[in-house]
Amino acid sequence: MTIAIDQKMSEIDTITTENGAEITVCQEHQWELCYKCCMDFTEMNQEAISDANKKKALRSTRWETHSTPGQLRVGTEVRMPDRSGRKPPTPLDGKIVGVMEETDQDSDYCGDTCYVIKLVNNEMMTYPVDWVHDEWLVKLDGKYIPTSKVLALFSQ
Repeated sequence: MTIAIDQKMSEIDTITTENGAEITVCQEHQWELCYKCCMDFTEMNQEAISDANKKKALRSTRWETHSTPGQLRVGTEVRMPDRSGRKPPTPLDGKIVGVMEETDQDSDYCGDTCYVIKLVNNEMMTYPVDWVHDEWLVKLDGKYIPTSKVLALFSQ
């Protein structure tokens, strides 16, 4: 008995979503998850969607005046200390460039309000606001001091 299988190769395409992410889809149906073509680009597209959400947060955040009570201002220089024991330590240095709700379902912070932080190597990352306040340092007058102390100073 011989079974004939249609081995037509499906083509891929890219489209731009409403939030500005360029994602990969099947060309014929323009679907990210296409059962007809047996293609699934959802996991591959997560990074593009996450990056677009970060850029959208940057555009919607007013650079100079953003200051929600209890949050650091956009433009604040921050540092995550390196507690790994490495010699020499390599902290993460960056600048807060926005605030957003993390929507990346693969992120540990999905659903959390996060600072968007542009690191010195120009990479963008999100980190929960409360965790930055607990774990990170803020550059003030050339020195890094605990964020909680900075917030206490400016809330008085």
